[in-house]
Amino acid sequence: MPDRKAVLKPDKEKSLERRHPWIFSGAIASLPEDVLPGELLPVYSHTGAWLALAYFHPENSLAGRVISFEDAPAAAVLKNKILSAANLRAAWIDTAKTTGYRLINAEGDGLPGLIVDRYGEVLVIQLTTQGMERLRPLIIQELVDLFHPRGIYEKSRGQSRRQEGLEERAGNVWGDTPDEIEIRENDLRFLVSLEHGQKTGFFFDQREMRHWVAAHAKGANVLNCFAYSGGFSVAALKGGAAKVDSVDTCPYAAALAEQNVKRNGFDRHTFFQEDVFAFLTSHPLASYDLIILDPPAFAKKRSDVDNACRGYKQLMRQVMQSAKKGSLLLTCSCSYYIDEGLFQTIAGQAACEARRNARVIGTHLQAVDHPFLLSHSEGRYLKSLILSLD
Repeated sequence: MPDRKAVLKPDKEKSLERRHPWIFSGAIASLPEDVLPGELLPVYSHTGAWLALAYFHPENSLAGRVISFEDAPAAAVLKNKILSAANLRAAWIDTAKTTGYRLINAEGDGLPGLIVDRYGEVLVIQLTTQGMERLRPLIIQELVDLFHPRGIYEKSRGQSRRQEGLEERAGNVWGDTPDEIEIRENDLRFLVSLEHGQKTGFFFDQREMRHWVAAHAKGANVLNCFAYSGGFSVAALKGGAAKVDSVDTCPYAAALAEQNVKRNGFDRHTFFQEDVFAFLTSHPLASYDLIILDPPAFAKKRSDVDNACRGYKQLMRQVMQSAKKGSLLLTCSCSYYIDEGLFQTIAGQAACEARRNARVIGTHLQAVDHPFLLSHSEGRYLKSLILSLD
């Protein structure tokens, strides 16, 4: 065995043998005394069997993240994983109709800590771990060599990066990256701000649910809560909605949503720049046939779960108390710490308190550019329920 390595305790290799990509500190028997945050090390069982190549952060409970279960150089692993991710998207995404999508989805594509989103000719990268930070020059060079983008913009922000002891970083890192860029999704046009937009600029993970809304909105009055840049609103209008009302507190989102509606040649749209909880209390909901609740993550850490459950329940209860019989509610959660079972329980409690019978007629449709590993169910963070309210 090499001098610099990670060795696991007896019987702690089983999760790696099942190809789960995380190694917790309690499973580790030894690391080099001077191991650096983000350092790549081969991982061995206590009997000396080679298991994986992973990078480590010795101060974190989630101490190791696997980038390969094959014994190969890091540069070759990175290139092959990026190519594999690109090939998956090329096989399933019609780029004549859709020019914005996630190119690399962290653990789902075998590269934990790395997000790469494609906005036409521009790539946006997000590095959330020390391990990917160490590989940053190699990542940027591989993206340039493989995809020849117009430019690469980095948007490495957020709590996970701070937990790794990393400073936030945002700005152009290669080529030319305009602040605003137009993308297409299923032939709909959206203006995206790389600098000011949430996440990397657009929520690609809801593409299939937007497609579902477009397919079921004909003639409907639609309420889109937490509308952001109007993705669901534009999809509903494409589907022939009679009218769409959008609600969000952010003035920037309001302006962007209005632009996106007009950009696609639609009208019959009103934006309410209000707090969603206040809007649901003060506005009658009986005229709406479809109501969409797609809030930001209420639980960004485990200690937030109780408050998040109360927030989700309050939202759904407010809708269920006022929505008309036969209306549909699409309710979503992107909180990692709220799993599908808990989210359905919350919805059931809201229906009970509202004294409504709610039937599940659909659940979340996974976007192909957001794959998750069967061995890593933690990667399935986005949940949706489509409820028929009797």
